[in-house]
Amino acid sequence: MFSRLRHVALHLDERYRNWELFADAGIDSDIIQDVVPQNVLDDEEKSSTKHYSALLTERSSLVLKNDYKLISNNQNKNNVVATGRFSFHKKNLYFSFYISDKAARPRSLQFADSEGNILEEFQLSRAGGLVNSLYQNATRKVCGVWRRVPHEYRKRFRQEKMYVVLVWGGDFTLSGQVMKYAALATENFSSLLEPSAGTSSQMTGAGGTAMVSFSTSVSTSIYLAVVFNGLFGADDVADVPLNVTLSLDDKKYILQEVVRVKKPHYELNMIEVRSPVTSADLRLLTRGRLLLTVSSVSKPEALRLSGSVMTKVTCELFQTTLASSPSDHNPHGTSGLAWLYLNNEGSLVYHVQINNLRSTPDNTTIITLVDMTTRRRTELEDLTPSFDFANGWANGTLAKLSPKVLEPLYSGDLAVNVATPNDTSLIRGRLVAKPVAEARDAPAPFLLKRENYTLPTSAVGLAWLYVDNDCCIHYDVTLWGLGSNDRKLELSLELLPMLAPGANNITRHLDEFQGNQVEGSPVDALNREEINRLENGVGFLKVNEKDTKITLLAATFRHVIVPSTCQSPPPDNDVRSIDDAGMGPSGDCLDEGKFYQEEAQWTSSANPCTMCFCQNGVNKCFTMECPEVICPAPYKLIKFPGECCPICGNSTSLIETNRNVPQKCIFNGQPYSPGSRFHPFLIPNGFDSCTVCTCNPVYLEIKCTRISNGKECCKNCVDYSMNGTFPGDDEVPLLAGIVPRKELPNKSAKQILAEGGCQNLYDLKRPYANGTEYHPSIDSLGEYKCVTCKCENGKPSCRRECDRAACDLIFKMKKKQRQQTGKWNSAQSCCTPRLCKKYRHKKNHRSLKS
Repeated sequence: MFSRLRHVALHLDERYRNWELFADAGIDSDIIQDVVPQNVLDDEEKSSTKHYSALLTERSSLVLKNDYKLISNNQNKNNVVATGRFSFHKKNLYFSFYISDKAARPRSLQFADSEGNILEEFQLSRAGGLVNSLYQNATRKVCGVWRRVPHEYRKRFRQEKMYVVLVWGGDFTLSGQVMKYAALATENFSSLLEPSAGTSSQMTGAGGTAMVSFSTSVSTSIYLAVVFNGLFGADDVADVPLNVTLSLDDKKYILQEVVRVKKPHYELNMIEVRSPVTSADLRLLTRGRLLLTVSSVSKPEALRLSGSVMTKVTCELFQTTLASSPSDHNPHGTSGLAWLYLNNEGSLVYHVQINNLRSTPDNTTIITLVDMTTRRRTELEDLTPSFDFANGWANGTLAKLSPKVLEPLYSGDLAVNVATPNDTSLIRGRLVAKPVAEARDAPAPFLLKRENYTLPTSAVGLAWLYVDNDCCIHYDVTLWGLGSNDRKLELSLELLPMLAPGANNITRHLDEFQGNQVEGSPVDALNREEINRLENGVGFLKVNEKDTKITLLAATFRHVIVPSTCQSPPPDNDVRSIDDAGMGPSGDCLDEGKFYQEEAQWTSSANPCTMCFCQNGVNKCFTMECPEVICPAPYKLIKFPGECCPICGNSTSLIETNRNVPQKCIFNGQPYSPGSRFHPFLIPNGFDSCTVCTCNPVYLEIKCTRISNGKECCKNCVDYSMNGTFPGDDEVPLLAGIVPRKELPNKSAKQILAEGGCQNLYDLKRPYANGTEYHPSIDSLGEYKCVTCKCENGKPSCRRECDRAACDLIFKMKKKQRQQTGKWNSAQSCCTPRLCKKYRHKKNHRSLKS
């Protein structure tokens, strides 16, 4: 494998030097930013970025002016200690904490002034100390951000007049003063110092933190800045010596120094140590195997603090997009992304995604970490063994890190390179540190892929999405390869219940921006339907050009993690928001992976004899029993693909059908072969078994007739009449009443529909006016008077005509006919036995009450 790496390295120098030539040749700086210095902080952000630290122990001088009081010694029996790091990026303050392993995750974080007034508070966990964060659970850190810190509060930070308080409950808090330290700017590792086992009770409430950095530029050296308290006795008032050691398992000492504290303080003290070390010592440091100890020279066993040197406190990850430069040959538009972070054991956890990577004979792809600090780009680590060509992902952990990886990682000079047998640097990207909070606290980012192929193949994006406990969505999007920063762009979210034709989508506008970076959160929270689709449906994050609305880049995502606070239904007295009030069921129906709108009807793809329609978001399906067909010789029953009922035909009929000869009747949008016999499908009652329709083989017209044979249907449906009326039976009423059709007013069809009218599917030029009652029509049968419909505000509602008087006669006829023939046809008249049973049940129920 590494022979291949050396071969690739010989060609990387020239490719990476070509990146630098873009700047020398005066090529657009946007392109340079897209390829190499991705997401470098601008001058404004550099000037406003400040680093702070805090040591949180029982020895804090802060007295809160609220219900929480500083805990006494016996309430913190485990002697919990914490340390925090704070970094300003423009007006936003990112905070990070390490806390003793002996403590659960705190409930909240408070910022207070030196007088004890609480200025701001943040919830850190749910009940039981739970948090929906893959990063925080893997690193045991506490992370967050204070957005848009007011100017007056930023001034207090600069003046070191700000305190932080971690709250576990009313009787358990830790606080500490936020201070500026120069060592924070170069911090590579951190240490949380706690009283060692066997120390004096005098150490109760004491603790410390260390900022550790190293350098290999001239010679290998290490620098320690330790902030602490509790190591001084009653007689230690000035020029007090302390032991500082860095050791491996309390045996092998890497560093041993004695430093002096001129004037000890009860709350905060600071010492610094700088010492040369060997390369082997640095490897032990980067792998988290060293123990830092600070102790009193006079009482080293009684007064001693110690803690492991580990990944620095700051919550951060490293990310990049992977793309080619505009001048490179990338015919398939291969792109990707990568993000990495260091866990609490000091291992590097990496994730690399590659999209549109075309296969080679042996699927050879080489993914490496490359040092960019010198003109000869050195390959440091090979990530190829973890790459799965089938899904395009490389996921893994580098357990044994060396300084040669960490130094360029922290300095912003580490890149990810993807090579193939035909290209030594197909795509690449430089890793950039990003603070972890809100959107970047999501489990993983999404790859924004090129949707508009007029864009260069270098166009790509990386997006994070996160839903907080207030049900607000946070987003962070980084783009490369779109060209000018003056381009006006829009960011939007489209949510679907599932990927299916006709699915109703919800679109939420997130932001308008210019440039290569946008982050934020809409003020209004997500409604319940949006939350449900984020969690269970399919979403699309789209970057559109504002003026043309053309989609440039898009990402598809599923199963966004939503806090449980957003999943639970609201209490009964909770007033729904305007958005929620309008978010009822969409009315669409889902069947066999496809959505249908309200009142639509369709044939099942699984069974051509089954017809369905959509009513109030519910599928209602009915299966037809074909009318009896008797074929004269020499014809026989044949059935065509896609049709329900057989017809009389011969081999010639099948041949004509296979030639796709368009000789069929069309009824309600469905094709029927010549000679077909079927029952019409009527909403809402399904197939009308008392009517048989036939496709005339000569004229290709549908003719429908009522069945006159009493054994098959009903006695009162005798003959078909062109005017749509039927002779009645003396004993069985045909209808409870005839609804006269109202004449349409002298208005156009467009006006009638605009006033809440309903479409007439059989005569589009004559819609039904709002409030009109009518019988639905079958093409050649006329009005179907067993069903009455009413048009209300653009939506028809239909019912079958049947009353108690008609049912009483039916029950009498049923009894009489059974006595005569022993049978009763359940399809008689407009009243079905089921409806009549309901009337009889109501009658009996009233009798019992009386």
